[in-house]
Amino acid sequence: MAWYIARRLLAALITVWIVATAGFLLVELIPGDPARSLAGPTATRETIAEIRATYGFDDPLPVRYGQWLARVAQGDLGYSFAKSEAVVSVLARSLPPTLMLTALAFLLEISIAIPLALWVVSRGGLADRLLVVVAGATASVPAFLVGLLLIYVFGFRLGWLPLGGAASPSSYVLPVVTLGVPFGLVLARLLRTSLLEQQDQPYITFSHAIGERPWSVRWRHLLPNALLPLLAILALDFAGLFSSVAVVEVVFSMPGLGADLLTGLRRLDTALIVGIGIVAGLLVALVNLIADVAVIAIDPRVRRGT
Repeated sequence: MAWYIARRLLAALITVWIVATAGFLLVELIPGDPARSLAGPTATRETIAEIRATYGFDDPLPVRYGQWLARVAQGDLGYSFAKSEAVVSVLARSLPPTLMLTALAFLLEISIAIPLALWVVSRGGLADRLLVVVAGATASVPAFLVGLLLIYVFGFRLGWLPLGGAASPSSYVLPVVTLGVPFGLVLARLLRTSLLEQQDQPYITFSHAIGERPWSVRWRHLLPNALLPLLAILALDFAGLFSSVAVVEVVFSMPGLGADLLTGLRRLDTALIVGIGIVAGLLVALVNLIADVAVIAIDPRVRRGT
């Protein structure tokens, strides 16, 4: 298993490097002048030229890329001129609230998906078809649109919850629901399919034959084996939630990486944008690695093949 983990770590690092390089090049190719954006609309040509020289904007692209890559290899993600501080400091402040929002939405997703999928499989018929239709419709609705609808209904019209910000725990209710419910319905649909595949297996038939209660069969035998093929999907779901959080944070005016990313795009702050991309790539790679190791640790058939 150690060799497998080492290979996965190497693949993850290569993936992060590719993502970071692609982000660096894309930001560099965006039309606009970061020096003029930093100097302001009333700046003179001499001031803009001085800023270009200070930040190396006039250097050729290969030179800037080489310098950037050398700094990143040493753990230095550069300086954010939009925030007037090191990118590492910006990320250290903004990453925790984004991770917390992602984790809360992920917990809500699982809390919805597992009971709903078990209930649908036990009932069948209309409930089964309704889940398929609702989950498919939910997956096609953008997160920002769901967030705006919830703000209008529960924040503006009813006044039950704050319209945005992060001043109190209640401020997290609407963002968490915006993310967790749609993902939970889609996961419930996938889990339902896995449960249907497992419920005709011999071990389920044997459990019923020896008189074990139906709820015990579902929770102790059916659910664990149905969840095993979905571990990789859970990892992708967490990554998807993390990506969607950036949009939701902007909609709800919450602190986090979403607001910083928007600021970086407005100011053409290459260091900040690419730094956020690197953190996102590392997180996705880490979650996928944890899911792969969990599958190996749980399933002996996969362990023998590594």
